[in-house]
Amino acid sequence: MNFNRIMDQVRQTTDTTVIVPENWGQGRATFGGLVAAMMYEKIPTSISQDRVIRSIMLSFVAPVAPGEMDVIVTVLRSGKSATQVQISAYQNDAPCAVMLASFGGARESTIKIDYNDAPATKAPESVAEFPFIPKVTPDFTQHFDYRFTEGTMPFMGSTQNTMGGWIKLKDPCNQPINVPQILALLDAWPPATLSLLKAPAAGSSLTWSMSFIDSPQTASANHWWQYEAKIKQAQDGYSHIDATMWDENGKAIVMSHQTVSVFA
Repeated sequence: MNFNRIMDQVRQTTDTTVIVPENWGQGRATFGGLVAAMMYEKIPTSISQDRVIRSIMLSFVAPVAPGEMDVIVTVLRSGKSATQVQISAYQNDAPCAVMLASFGGARESTIKIDYNDAPATKAPESVAEFPFIPKVTPDFTQHFDYRFTEGTMPFMGSTQNTMGGWIKLKDPCNQPINVPQILALLDAWPPATLSLLKAPAAGSSLTWSMSFIDSPQTASANHWWQYEAKIKQAQDGYSHIDATMWDENGKAIVMSHQTVSVFA
């Protein structure tokens, strides 16, 4: 089942239970970007009619397995300019993920600082596609087109603290990119720390926070999106990674910070 069809089913489900599909795994868990996107899709559209998403904080409490997942949405507060929403996911009555989403309306401000342009890199068409190899690469990667242009792929013993390139969703998409698709594209990249290792080892996101800068109105998830991650610090089995995603024109749309557990 492709990504957009999964999101359609989540939107059309009126109760709190959604079905996490097969073939979206990464190790013993379901791909975190898909879990986050499914949770976000359960937020009522009425909340974001006049307030756009500004930030998301997400904690992965336990691995999510294919099958039923209950998603509970609670509006914590809706003030004059901001709305705070909590989304909690459960399997077998145990919490598996908790999200805090903050929406805010635009207002006039005397402060305006633009984010730096995207770093120069090779064009995606000039770089070989990252291959999907059944039973070798994670199942979910078959749904994305990756072009590594900076650093290396996981477990290749890189000496760089940066990793990145281009990515797009393989599903047909004619509409402008939306937040669930952004979450999936952003999390589809492996933790940059894994590229430093010389042999396969487990790694997973512990917490993940995102700040949304802009939501493009013309580009779809089928367009190329540039990504760069930088390892800011790593020790004691945990690493802290900052990342940014830009559109094809070098305009930043989202910034990310992940705390990643690495079992090596």
